[in-house]
Amino acid sequence: MTTFQFFGFSTFLITTEDGTTILIDPYIDGNPAAPMKAADLPKIDLILASHGAFDHMEDTAKIAARDGSQIICGGETLALLVDQGVDKKLIQNTVWGLTVEACGIRVRPVVSMHRSSVRLSDGTALDGFALGFIIYLPDGPKVYNASDTALFSDMKLIGELHQPEVGLMNVTIENPFDFLPTFLTGEMTPYEAALASQWLGLKYAVACHYNEADCPDVREFESLLNSMKDVNGGGGPVPVILKPGETFAWPVE
Repeated sequence: MTTFQFFGFSTFLITTEDGTTILIDPYIDGNPAAPMKAADLPKIDLILASHGAFDHMEDTAKIAARDGSQIICGGETLALLVDQGVDKKLIQNTVWGLTVEACGIRVRPVVSMHRSSVRLSDGTALDGFALGFIIYLPDGPKVYNASDTALFSDMKLIGELHQPEVGLMNVTIENPFDFLPTFLTGEMTPYEAALASQWLGLKYAVACHYNEADCPDVREFESLLNSMKDVNGGGGPVPVILKPGETFAWPVE
């Protein structure tokens, strides 16, 4: 059995059937909805950092320092992690399309229509592109991690080429941070995220980028996917809505 534990925002802890632990976009200690603190996590074998936003990688360096975790990320994120004291030998720098492997897990970065901006301790600012991920789990599903992407039509191509079964889909935006502007939508509206889930050919669309499962956008995403299933005679992605701390298990009984 492979499990996906949701921590709020876009953080997931994946535990494979053989016990390998994969942490996606760790934002834990600063997140009041997280079910535990970073220090309470099990040993983490692999971290996937999609981009340099604090709410996607804030705890990466401390976890890697504790566990010697392997990290897969883009170039600007690598620079930030090295600046934060992470051993460069732990980090695999990759770009869209360049498949890498760490801890026996094959990962193919794919396009994410989002940016990655970091600032180093000396004031240097670096910009790059976020990485979406196709994660090939041994004895588990192929997983698509959307990584804050906006909707784009090549999601159909990603679905055709890679045939992911589980998608971790950003469906809303929560902005409890006083220093950020107010946005009217997330990078995908609920309708766009539901459409993307269809284009990708997902079996299960796991919503993320929120802390409160009862927020209107999350429920709209769930309702839209259920309506699409009705139109398609029961076919199409099944929505999965988790509260922070809850777990989705594969295979689904």
